[in-house]
Amino acid sequence: MSVPPEGPTDHDPEQPPFAAPGYGPPPPGYGPPPPGYGPPPGYGPPPGAYPPDPLISPNFSGWWERGLAVVRTSWRELAILQAIAGVFLLVVQTASALGQSFATRDLSQVSAAGTPSMGPFLAATGLALVAGLVGFLLSTLVTLAAVRVVVVAATGGQPNVAEAVRGAAGRLFPMIGWSLLAGLIIIAGLCACVLPAVYLYAVFIVLAPVVALERGGVIARCFRLFHGDLGSAVARVATIVGLTVGAGLAVGLVAVVGDAFANPATASTPALVVAALVTSAIGVVVTGALSILTGPLTVGAYADMRARIEPLSSAVLVRELATQ
Repeated sequence: MSVPPEGPTDHDPEQPPFAAPGYGPPPPGYGPPPPGYGPPPGYGPPPGAYPPDPLISPNFSGWWERGLAVVRTSWRELAILQAIAGVFLLVVQTASALGQSFATRDLSQVSAAGTPSMGPFLAATGLALVAGLVGFLLSTLVTLAAVRVVVVAATGGQPNVAEAVRGAAGRLFPMIGWSLLAGLIIIAGLCACVLPAVYLYAVFIVLAPVVALERGGVIARCFRLFHGDLGSAVARVATIVGLTVGAGLAVGLVAVVGDAFANPATASTPALVVAALVTSAIGVVVTGALSILTGPLTVGAYADMRARIEPLSSAVLVRELATQ
């Protein structure tokens, strides 16, 4: 014969409504925690125990400060990369400028009755094309290498220029292909109207970090990153574009002044050589200095855009860099 359990039952009129069948009322002191209950003071990690990510920032000022911090820690390596490209660019750009000056002078010296020879002009045009191709290849390689330097330096590592160049060489041909495709898209936007071309140029600002760190679908990826948080993306990209345009105007002004002091139609050969050399040198220096600043800013903008559409940290970028 079973013995019924002690305590209130379902039929006990004094049973509290919250008590389960077979159990008595809660013991004294049982109930919800008092107001203000919580962990004691000092419980958990202290404020600032986890430093902010060195590349990903929540706002514009954080992005700018992180970019400058990377410049301060990696400017030597970035300057070496720019110097490597600058030496070759100085040679080819000077030769191209001299070829164009000599061709202009030869054409201007032809008498009105004579038939001007197109040989010098065609030679100068071919030299300019070669200079542009060499400059494009060197700039692409250095840009990819700079991405690697920035990621390593931002995460506390010691970047190595030789390793950065070797790693960038493996992504050079994909970068060339994607750059050409992006260029064609921008040209199509320019044919439609100037504003679409500006928009497309802004979208492809982060093309180099995407190619250096990711695989496949680069064009669509750039659009997705740019539109993930449009406001923050526009602020960062507009700053980079503004710096680039300002440097381009400065270089163009130097070229105009050089032509004014050494008119290709009337100046002597030594004057043309000096003008071409000085103009090319100033252009290379200004462009290189700009790249030292905009390289970290561009990588930081890419990290910010990506962090707004998916979980990301600088450690993830380092791992992706190691697999490329």
